[in-house]
Amino acid sequence: MILCHLMMGAGARADDTAISWQMPGNPPVSITDGPYKGQGYADVFLQYFIERTPEYHSVIERSSLARVSGLMKQGLQVCQPSLLKTVEREAYMEFSNPVEFVLPYYIVVRSDRVARLAAYRNAEGAVDITRLMHDLSLTTVRQEMRGYPPVVLAAFTAAAGQKNVLQTSADDEAPFSQLASEWVDYIITYPDEVYWFARHLKMPAAAKFVYVPIAGQPEYTLGYVACTKGPWGRKIVERVNEVVAQAGKRPPWIEAEARLLDPEAAKLYEDVYARYSPFRRQAK
Repeated sequence: MILCHLMMGAGARADDTAISWQMPGNPPVSITDGPYKGQGYADVFLQYFIERTPEYHSVIERSSLARVSGLMKQGLQVCQPSLLKTVEREAYMEFSNPVEFVLPYYIVVRSDRVARLAAYRNAEGAVDITRLMHDLSLTTVRQEMRGYPPVVLAAFTAAAGQKNVLQTSADDEAPFSQLASEWVDYIITYPDEVYWFARHLKMPAAAKFVYVPIAGQPEYTLGYVACTKGPWGRKIVERVNEVVAQAGKRPPWIEAEARLLDPEAAKLYEDVYARYSPFRRQAK
């Protein structure tokens, strides 16, 4: 089990062999308490990496994404094990090769409201997210600091300033609570989050969460380790690449991700993973 040391701050290092891992506290990426503690897929990856890199002294700090970004922009030598790569982040972060493989963002609605999306779905059932966001009668949220893929980000940009697109904090549970309470009509998130929060919010069976694909998205999303931009950060992500390449075609954190999905999503995940896994090319 990884020990979370809070005594050493992000800037307190004796040398460049110390890694201050800024760990998200957002399940199911990282699970900090309860019966699933330490079983998030970022938890599993980080434990795997630390066990195989005794030349580094890894220190784990629970940290919000806003704090991580601030530390990296200041040039402090920190890393984060689970991030979406975006153009904005590449300006101050070094990224590894792909580490995580997850299903992409979906539109999530209550099952008793899914019919309200019908006008925006194509023949394959996927939603035109830009057209949907321009329906002012349907409310959604945009989370602070969350990275969104291009098609979703473009839709948010086009809908900027609209009253039906609410800004919310980086708290991942909040959008699900708002959806469960009918404060918003739909949210945009990952299937593993749907399964996790649906079990924790104790919704009535008649109003369970369902997720609908977004038109124009790839079938999967890749996650990366990110470190502060510069020679030190490049050195760390290169070591990450070496460890991941030696983890085989199905690293243990992939198993952790698969366990966090409902049966329908798990079946889809295995199909997509079989066709697109990046680890077939990386494995040594």
